[in-house]
Amino acid sequence: MEAFGGVGYNVTTPEELTDALNKSLASGKPTVINAVIDETAGTESGRLTNLNPASTATKK
Repeated sequence: MEAFGGVGYNVTTPEELTDALNKSLASGKPTVINAVIDETAGTESGRLTNLNPASTATKK
């Protein structure tokens, strides 16, 4: 990211995320924030389809 004039942050806690977000907004530069998520915190994003409500749309 730095090669393109931006900034990158690696965060592992909510406090680090808040700090990185505040710094990125203040910098006005392109920013990538890599938020490391605890694998025991919940379901993987790829498996959330079973949590989505059933569609009320009908097929034609």
